[in-house]
Amino acid sequence: MREAVGVFFDAETLHAAVDELAASGFTYEQLGLLAEENTIAKWLGEFYTRINESAETEGGPRIAFVADKSMGDTVHAFLGTLFIVGTTVASGAVVASAAILGGALVAALAGAVALGGVGAVMSLILRESDAEELEQQVDEGHLLLFVRVQGAEAEGKALDVLSRHGAFDAKVYTAPSASRHAA
Repeated sequence: MREAVGVFFDAETLHAAVDELAASGFTYEQLGLLAEENTIAKWLGEFYTRINESAETEGGPRIAFVADKSMGDTVHAFLGTLFIVGTTVASGAVVASAAILGGALVAALAGAVALGGVGAVMSLILRESDAEELEQQVDEGHLLLFVRVQGAEAEGKALDVLSRHGAFDAKVYTAPSASRHAA
């Protein structure tokens, strides 16, 4: 499984990239978001409702935000539910949509006995250097947009769209299948 990842510094450019990715044939199920909880509240708060702050989801990460019902099926509600997936050293809770790395991140977290930092958990599904690089971007308050891709043409298209819409350091990562982490 491969995913193109772009780092965004604001919601406006993220939304523009999502709009074009959708227009280019990528489905919302292929798109995912990883960001620090306060970053979500700051940049995407108008699109999400905070829920379930204290209840733990049985066998999995705690739910932090859901798409605001008033948004309906708009492009900006594409991320669906955002789950708390861990913490980073510099920031508080980190949230992600289930689409991140084809669900492998959420599957890895659901199977983890004890949650450490989000970078440690991402290391279960990415090379450690890649996980540390992405964790640093989250720590700095950036929005990470993931696009699941199959084949060189889709990779090129996704990287082109991400780059043209201001994504910093857009690149493709390889992740193992989610089933490897379910147990």
